[in-house]
Amino acid sequence: MISAGNDIVSLTATNVTRTKSPEFYSKIISPAEKTLFNTVDQTALPFDRFVWLLWSVKESAYKYLHRLDPRIVFTPVKFELKSIEIPAGYSCRESGAGEITGRGFSDRATFNAVVVFAGQKLFARIAIHQEFVSSVVNHTDNFEDIYWGIKRINDTSYKYQSTAVRDFALVSLRKISGLGNLSIGKNEEEVPVLLSAGALLETPISLSHHGHWIAFSFQTDHLAHKAIQGKNFSGVF
Repeated sequence: MISAGNDIVSLTATNVTRTKSPEFYSKIISPAEKTLFNTVDQTALPFDRFVWLLWSVKESAYKYLHRLDPRIVFTPVKFELKSIEIPAGYSCRESGAGEITGRGFSDRATFNAVVVFAGQKLFARIAIHQEFVSSVVNHTDNFEDIYWGIKRINDTSYKYQSTAVRDFALVSLRKISGLGNLSIGKNEEEVPVLLSAGALLETPISLSHHGHWIAFSFQTDHLAHKAIQGKNFSGVF
């Protein structure tokens, strides 16, 4: 069950009043999750950030599972957060850098969560800063083989975001693999795929962007594997 799923929400591009409206958040949060919120430190995690944390984790989980089963439809309330842990001594602050990359999260103070969909359990690591919420999910609680990156960009147009996040991810992919002919395309289900000279690689990759922020995550398990023979994609960009 190897896949990839990540998401980023630009908090400066959200409306706090709208986020706190039951008409809005009830489309994202289940009654059980509302109860879960009542058990957390609300000074560290106020309700509007809780809502966008849930949205980000659910979006990440959807991307992860949709790659494995394209029939899955994204219905936020059906992806349910079962638990959440706030890092000790956490206080929301600026990211401190315009670009952050890493492998795993052992050296990061992240929120840890478990999300379930149709009996399938995924684990999440979430970073919350003043300007964004970013999440990555995995099928185990071990994230040591997952590379990720977060970056601030100046142009918020969709075309620029889409190009920038691919270029950002490819820098790390080329460095880790040693391959110079890598590119990112999409398969028939519009899921991002990694290509080497037009041939599909097994490495799963996830991309996201919102407002001034872009992010990626990918699994390294199959990065050194050869391209799958006979499968070429034309939609490279």
